[in-house]
Amino acid sequence: MAGEPVEVGQYVSLARKALVNDPYLANAAIIGELTKLTLARSGHAYFTLTDNNGSIDCVFFGGNNSFISQEIKEGSKLVALGGIDVYVKTGRMQFKASRVQPVKSIGEMERIRQELIVKWREDGTMDRVRLEAPLIPKRLHIITGEGSAALADMERLIADRWPGFSYTVIPVLVQGSQSPGEIVRALKAAGKSADLIILGRGGGSPEDLWSFNLESVCKAIIDCPVPVVSAVGHESDFLVSDMIADIRASTPSNAIERVIPIKQELLALISQAGDRVDFAIDRIFSKQNERISNIVIRLSAAPMRGISNAKLKRSQIGNRINSAVDRFFMSQKNRITAFDSILTSTNPTRVLDRGYSMAINEEGIPITSVVGLKSGDSLTVVLKDGRVQTEVKE
Repeated sequence: MAGEPVEVGQYVSLARKALVNDPYLANAAIIGELTKLTLARSGHAYFTLTDNNGSIDCVFFGGNNSFISQEIKEGSKLVALGGIDVYVKTGRMQFKASRVQPVKSIGEMERIRQELIVKWREDGTMDRVRLEAPLIPKRLHIITGEGSAALADMERLIADRWPGFSYTVIPVLVQGSQSPGEIVRALKAAGKSADLIILGRGGGSPEDLWSFNLESVCKAIIDCPVPVVSAVGHESDFLVSDMIADIRASTPSNAIERVIPIKQELLALISQAGDRVDFAIDRIFSKQNERISNIVIRLSAAPMRGISNAKLKRSQIGNRINSAVDRFFMSQKNRITAFDSILTSTNPTRVLDRGYSMAINEEGIPITSVVGLKSGDSLTVVLKDGRVQTEVKE
């Protein structure tokens, strides 16, 4: 489902951003027939490349001399290196070239290059996990041309950024038929002892840079056990080594800027970090001292507070004991009173008070029946106010 409507200019800008940020589209080489060529007075060359399947307008800013010096004319088969672009005002897509050459000089090489890129895209090599450069390389190896301008630029930058920084230079041929073999051997040797490798050279023609598009060199970069920085040519050059290396630098100088920190800045960061650590430690000690002070205060007041608490508890216990004793004696008193009431209500003398009398035999046992009595038995009649002796007559 379509989203909220956007303005045309915004939409074209988004499309342009997506196209120019695609690595494959932004750094490519296209081959076609030159069907239209305009060399403007401004020095810019405007041309169209066409094949059986399509056509695209191209521009090469300041490129007139390249067409004139190489005698490139309409109808020629041409290879243009560069990337896609979109002119937002008109929505016109065009290929912005950074270099052009007749196909007779680099066409076959470019075909091989494209086949290698497609192969590694399809088998996942391009998407493999890349190694990260160490924060401060301890065993940096630089593989480049001996006495080259690229090496001089790198050494100058290293001296500026970190005076006395230690590194190893492995000189190799960076172009020609022997170059690939020397580069591969240097990569294998550096991989045994380095913790970071810079593989670089300065700018040149596609033929000069071709070693860095070869499968043997690029496979050595892929197989290297330590991070490899590809720093070949100028910013507009985009080689296969750039695409498969762990880190791509636009130039040899840019490689140094990316992997060698500025010593003074690093020392400043370390100093700041030290200050933050000191501040954190001071704050921790301050809090601990405050806790200790509070504990000391509580401990110093603890004896008197303990005595007061003990006295209070003793008083509470005494009150509970007294209350328990009072309750016990009250319950015993109530029991005695109940027993007295029972005894009083069952006392035989209370019956005598109501006008009754009671006969007992000589042993003092009450006579409750005539059974067992015989004439002549002596009895005592108990009355309210005394006793009377009597005898059974019959």
